[in-house]
Amino acid sequence: MLQRIKKFFFEKHEINYLYFSFFFVAVSILSLSHFLFLEEPLSGLRLFFLLYALGQAFLEVWVFILIAYILRRWTSSSVFYPFIALSFTVLLLHFTAFTLLRLMDASITYIFKFLFGRGFDHLTTVFLALGMNMGMIATIVFVLVSIPFLGLLLYWGTSYIARLSPWKLSLQQIIAALAMTGASLCCLEVLVHQHLERPLYNKLHKGLPLGRAFYPPEPRCITLKEPRVRLKNEAHLREALPFLTAVDTPNIYFFVIETLRKDFVTEETAPHLMAFAKENLNISSSYANSNWTPLSWFSLFHSNLPFSWALVRDEWKGGSIPLALLKQLGYKIRVYSSTDLSYFDMDRAIFGENRSLATRIEEHFFQRDLEPCDRDTLCIDSFERDLKAEGGKAGNLYIFFLDATHSEYSFPKNIPLRFEPIVKQIDYLTLTSKEIEPVKNRYRNAIHFIDSLMGRFFHLLEAEGVKNSAVIAITGDHGEEFYEEGALFHGTHLNRYQTEVPIFCCFPGKQLQSENLCEATHIDLFPSILDYVTGYNNFSLFCDGESIFSKQRRSYRIAVLQNGADTPVEFSVIQKTENAEEENFLQVRYLHPENIYNQIILE
Repeated sequence: MLQRIKKFFFEKHEINYLYFSFFFVAVSILSLSHFLFLEEPLSGLRLFFLLYALGQAFLEVWVFILIAYILRRWTSSSVFYPFIALSFTVLLLHFTAFTLLRLMDASITYIFKFLFGRGFDHLTTVFLALGMNMGMIATIVFVLVSIPFLGLLLYWGTSYIARLSPWKLSLQQIIAALAMTGASLCCLEVLVHQHLERPLYNKLHKGLPLGRAFYPPEPRCITLKEPRVRLKNEAHLREALPFLTAVDTPNIYFFVIETLRKDFVTEETAPHLMAFAKENLNISSSYANSNWTPLSWFSLFHSNLPFSWALVRDEWKGGSIPLALLKQLGYKIRVYSSTDLSYFDMDRAIFGENRSLATRIEEHFFQRDLEPCDRDTLCIDSFERDLKAEGGKAGNLYIFFLDATHSEYSFPKNIPLRFEPIVKQIDYLTLTSKEIEPVKNRYRNAIHFIDSLMGRFFHLLEAEGVKNSAVIAITGDHGEEFYEEGALFHGTHLNRYQTEVPIFCCFPGKQLQSENLCEATHIDLFPSILDYVTGYNNFSLFCDGESIFSKQRRSYRIAVLQNGADTPVEFSVIQKTENAEEENFLQVRYLHPENIYNQIILE
């Protein structure tokens, strides 16, 4: 028995040290490069994270060596080689995590929740809605298929070389190395723990190979007296709705322009929009209630903060209450969309089962041979036809979803470029903050194209004699970040770059109190429209938004962070101070996010 135990623990066997050294070097480079390229000085706690990342990479490699050693000794090749293929796939996950961190300052769980949150059947819809070029999609598919085979080829090649100078280890040596590495990491963490603050940890832990420390700092928490988010019962709400009447039903034109960041809408990029803003209502401080399309659409059309969007999407049948009220007033709801309305089942959430609230929907998204800019043009073409048709000049709510400003930022190829230089195609794998200006120019050109469509729209209203009676609302669903705070695109940071959007409105004959022009968010748009059309402005029963014509308005705004297909669990509360240039900013997360409707503890 002693001989067997001794043989089990102390008998040495050859390992492919070249393969596992490659694994260690690759993981180390990916993790360390995140910390080495931080703009802040690499000292103090940041130096701790760098050393800790190196230790975790070492620990991870020893775990793989242990598993490989056991499988090689006591199982067949049919088990061992799939494990080698799997281990190399882990390198792909590390690379994906590093790329996400560099592009979007997001962890790998972000992409899994986003891509697979509604199941595999929704994956194609997500890829298409992201606007990813086919070359990028093909590259992703090729890498996913080929990575396991490349791993096996690498293992066999390095195994042949390693045999020229073999390295043998016993199970006891491997376990000892694993234990010493783990103990060293624990000691390092204990020494630093009292100095490690939660905000810094939240910022840097995503760069660690394992994605977290073993002993993270305790979160700072707020305990509420009662839950702030409540479930809303659809049947009860609809039974209690007020009966509204309207003397007149002027046409309402509602534009949702994809990824429209406010400070990029200027006289140079968007002369028609800026001229409209000067002539009408330009909300000086205007924001989306989320930095992601489905949540922003929910905020816009339900006039509610999007905490309950998943519940409404999955369980409600009647769609948007503001749209239902307008339909009750006799409005025909006509929709022109360049984007996919079924993205995360938002068509059901907005227009109800079978899109029953809409009188007509023209969805050009599925004309995949066309660029987004061309599909946007088709939306305006369809609108022109309907405006000129019988019944087109009154009693209609026209809703537009335009998509050219979504990455990769689309504009016609046959028109002169207004902003140069540009990238011909965004290379997501190599793009860094140093090469961002040509990407911004693509975005500016896309905005300029959208502005040309808006100019055509304004001309149509004037030509058809309906401009003076038109109720118009124009906004973006969210903003866009270009590495200002370490991320690209949107859906990751609740900062002003991702949430500040233009809100331009026209309410003919209606005057605003000057103080009401200060701030508005998406949830305020339909209460304002209903107030204008009906004169009724108490919508607190079914919405969080307030009419911009109300004398008493809230002094804060809320923005909600996306959580893939699930209920959002993180949000920010921002309040203006007496100094107009400063704001009070609080960002919180539900500590136990399983059921936010009963949750009272916030980090």
